[in-house]
Amino acid sequence: MRSISVNQIKTIGIFGQSSTGKTTLGEAILYHAKVTNRLGSVDEGTSILSSTPQEIDKKITINLSMASFDYEGALLNILDTPGYDDFYGEVLCAVVVSDVAVIVIDPIQEIGIVTEKVFSDLKERNIPIVIYLSKMKEREARLEDSLSKIKTVFGNVVPITIIDEDKVASTLEPNSDYYTDLVEAIAETDDGLLERYLSDEELKLDELDTAFYKGLSAGKITPLFMGDSKKGIGIKALLASILKVPLEKKGEQTLVYVFKTFVDPHLGEVRYAKVLGGELSPGTTLFNRTRNTDERINQVYLIRGKDKEDVDKLPPGGIGGLVKLKNTHTGDTIGEGKGEALPKIEFPDPAVSLAIVPKEKKDEEKVMEGLLKLHEEDPSFSYFYDTETRQTIIRGRGELHLNIVIDKLKRRYGVELSTKKPKIHYRETIKRTAEAQGKFKRQTGGHGQYGDCWLKIEPKDKGEGFEFVNSIVGGAIPSKYLPSVEKGVKETMMEGELAGYPMVGMKVTCYDGTFHNVDSSDIAFKIAGSLAFKNACEKADLTLLEPIMNIEVIVPEEYLGDVMGDLNSRRGKILGTEASGRFQKIKAQVPEADMFGYSASLRSITQGRGTFSQEFSNYEEVPRELQEKIRVESKSTK
Repeated sequence: MRSISVNQIKTIGIFGQSSTGKTTLGEAILYHAKVTNRLGSVDEGTSILSSTPQEIDKKITINLSMASFDYEGALLNILDTPGYDDFYGEVLCAVVVSDVAVIVIDPIQEIGIVTEKVFSDLKERNIPIVIYLSKMKEREARLEDSLSKIKTVFGNVVPITIIDEDKVASTLEPNSDYYTDLVEAIAETDDGLLERYLSDEELKLDELDTAFYKGLSAGKITPLFMGDSKKGIGIKALLASILKVPLEKKGEQTLVYVFKTFVDPHLGEVRYAKVLGGELSPGTTLFNRTRNTDERINQVYLIRGKDKEDVDKLPPGGIGGLVKLKNTHTGDTIGEGKGEALPKIEFPDPAVSLAIVPKEKKDEEKVMEGLLKLHEEDPSFSYFYDTETRQTIIRGRGELHLNIVIDKLKRRYGVELSTKKPKIHYRETIKRTAEAQGKFKRQTGGHGQYGDCWLKIEPKDKGEGFEFVNSIVGGAIPSKYLPSVEKGVKETMMEGELAGYPMVGMKVTCYDGTFHNVDSSDIAFKIAGSLAFKNACEKADLTLLEPIMNIEVIVPEEYLGDVMGDLNSRRGKILGTEASGRFQKIKAQVPEADMFGYSASLRSITQGRGTFSQEFSNYEEVPRELQEKIRVESKSTK
């Protein structure tokens, strides 16, 4: 078991769009720190940080991964994050615990929406940000063009290092082309320095250095480093600066935040946790402030990719894996004594849905167990059983997200699944007022059955509920039988009269009828109510309603026309567009039935640079030319 004794602990989150070189930077840091004796590669399947079967197969980062290692007297934690919006929930897990954020940018690739989102989220949490311009020896890139592009997105970014041949040069040298810009940017972070700078007073290198790191820590300056991770260029300078970023002093009382869960095949659920104050030691009992219950701490591990190392404690700022916790989950706060819990992570809402069916009925229990564990790992993924359509529905950020979930179910739990388009929650309603009688009479050997009622049905606003009105006068139907009439109507409405979908948006009035002193009963009036309702519906011009979704799509401006054209082809109504940073936000309403597969379509149109969200808006009438097709399909599946 290891005992940690270091002069500082720092967590470095690595963020950015896919294919910018985030994982390669992480591997280069591990290689530079002599954690490994060869540079890990995503493409070759030798990466420490992207090592799950799905990541090796697809050659992309899917999960938040971490590696803790010693470097120049410090304990550093690297958090490597995905670059696809489908997995942005993993990104948020890293954002909330990073001490310093490195945003990786490819000098050729356009800056995407994920990069802008994470920059905004980091700024909101006041986390120091450095920009790392990667692949500088791989790309035919002009530094000035790259710098201009970066400044357009992030504001006043100043270069700290530049690449000269295969060497790294500091711009804080008077002969550097960027010296004046850097000194001015540093001076602007401190009123005293700025006054002296504007008075043409010479600023000393050591005070500029001190002000730079103070300004970086306070989020007043965004420095740009550059390098080539595969060649190991620029790594030392980047780490040296990160080590000098000052952090807030941690409290003495033990306070721990659980930011991620990973299901290990041998250890079960491993909770990744950061010590925000005090120390975390095995064998102690802490209080879960989120759930108001005690939690005993068992083993504590340092994590390095798939490897784990027992430690006797985690000091302040430390990150590790906790196992066999009974009551603690992602987003929970545990600590000494009762107190206020820290805010839970606000995971992005699911955007797409898919119905799944086990190919073997015997696997149903395995599937549900697997879905529960996968949701525990990734709260941005959810699932439920739809009692109306009788389908198990999985929901996620995009088709890629759900495909990974299905693949994990197969690999971990050995279950094969069929996928289907989720059934749409259509509704039926009426367009005209109608009246009809319902009479039920049956004579048997003993008492008979007799119920007779007249109903008037009237349309209400589309999608609105149901209202039952008793207008009986003179005792035509005893009041004790009216609830049975209403029950008969409601049960018939649930079954539908046009295509088998629940009926909504109507007012039903019982205004007349007759009864028999001996033969009338609750069941007879329930049947009579059902018959009267069915008879009235035949005259009331039945129609189908479909759910309409409010859609927000954020895309680069050059794709605006193509994306709007695609939405129009899905029977969408464009409500307007507005600027969203450098991007355009499209607001539209689209029938839910036409949104299936939209995530993949948007990715194809925008080359992965678009993102969208959707939520239910209202019900609208289905065009007549589509209603017969829906009716036939519905009848064939019932």
